Amino acid sequence: MKVVVLASGGTPTNILVNYLDDAGIPPVAVLIEPSQSRRALLRGRARRLGRRAVFGQALFMALVLPVLRRRGASRLSYLRKVHRLRADPLVPNRVTSIRTVNAPETRELLKKLAPDAVVLSGTRIVKPDTLLAAGAPVLNIHAGITPQFRGVHGGYWALWSGQPQDFGATVHVVDHGVDTGAVLQHVRTAPESDDSFVTYPLLQLAEALPVLVDTLTTFDRVGTLPEPVPTEGPGQQWYHPTLGQYLAGIRRGVR
Repeated sequence: MKVVVLASGGTPTNILVNYLDDAGIPPVAVLIEPSQSRRALLRGRARRLGRRAVFGQALFMALVLPVLRRRGASRLSYLRKVHRLRADPLVPNRVTSIRTVNAPETRELLKKLAPDAVVLSGTRIVKPDTLLAAGAPVLNIHAGITPQFRGVHGGYWALWSGQPQDFGATVHVVDHGVDTGAVLQHVRTAPESDDSFVTYPLLQLAEALPVLVDTLTTFDRVGTLPEPVPTEGPGQQWYHPTLGQYLAGIRRGVR
């Protein structure tokens, strides 16, 4: 089975590719676009959300995230060990650098590779022309169970909103926009008392990767994807919390 990974660089992508390798589905290509700078990311959000909200997000990233990362380091290490998630950096000859996932040359490369499936990992929104060029199902893992928590850190926002039953992940087909398309499988899990904003994504990824492998293996064997799982409504797109929202979450018992 010819699987192409379309990704931004970083630990989650390393874990995904290594996991596929270990599962006997080594990607034929790993196409990596540069990560957006924090400044560019916040500038784009300011146009959508307003400067006040983005200022609060910047405060959270600057003041809270470094502390959470230090405190969560041992928990992250434990989760990688117990779930056998290898974060080894990818050797350079495994990676093909691309300008963006939506660049014309990326579309041409996808056509040339002619994959059976494409798996996304942390990319910007993939435009319809790129999805069409893939010529195969484009799959993604979303850290949230329902469309109500689209965007980033869906598990955190499910807990923050008092809906712990929606903490988990989905494997879904990407057809347009952010976390859209048919949901193929749900996986629900629950964080431990020592989990936090920085460990939730790894916990969700750990639970979803076996489901992704099962989906790809079944697709390779029978030639069709699983029947979609019913979902409700278009949902809402979420971003990083502001400093005020994070403090409100702590009062609700969510770190």
